Amino acid sequence: MNMLLVENFDIRNILDELISIGASSVKILAEEHRMLLLNEAEQYDFEPEQEIVGQDDRIVRQELSSFERFGYKSRFVLLKNYFQFMFDDFLQGLKIYTFETKLTFDSLVLQKYSKNSIGITPHRDHLKYINLICIFIIKGKGSFFVCSDRKGHNAIEINSEPGNVIILRAPGFLGTKLRPFHYVTDINETRYTFGLRQKKNHSEISQFWHDAA
Repeated sequence: MNMLLVENFDIRNILDELISIGASSVKILAEEHRMLLLNEAEQYDFEPEQEIVGQDDRIVRQELSSFERFGYKSRFVLLKNYFQFMFDDFLQGLKIYTFETKLTFDSLVLQKYSKNSIGITPHRDHLKYINLICIFIIKGKGSFFVCSDRKGHNAIEINSEPGNVIILRAPGFLGTKLRPFHYVTDINETRYTFGLRQKKNHSEISQFWHDAA
């Protein structure tokens, strides 16, 4: 069974969009496999995330829950492995390697947004994550935006249909430390997403989930 729609993965277009707006979206999951992922996700017990993170003018509000205790036979682990292999193969075809360090996804998190959740307000992923953030939409209607600040100015909607993967740049992409602000809203039905990230060296990691900088 084909897991990924590799023919849709235009690495040069993805990189161009990461440079120009900070995010890209690609229809990547074969429908049959997406449904298998959804069936697995619905079996898990999710832990609610803290609803308010940060302080003063850097507060982030969110309504979601998470799961990350995957067994080695999980289809989500298999997805990570196949996606990593595919991405590595495309990167080898470029004249210049895109990242300061080898792209290695080592953080896997499944998240669930209940119907009518506020989603998550404008924020940036923590500095402990480098190179790329990849978010697979497993199920659910909602809207995903990148923007220029915590107030959501200059918002650009990124395609977040089920089966798509949203790719965000992170520090280390093309030698910069840029991290796009982004947010999720309009959760009109239960929504499942699966995130792949790469952590910095553990000695450099802050204890807080959202960066206060």
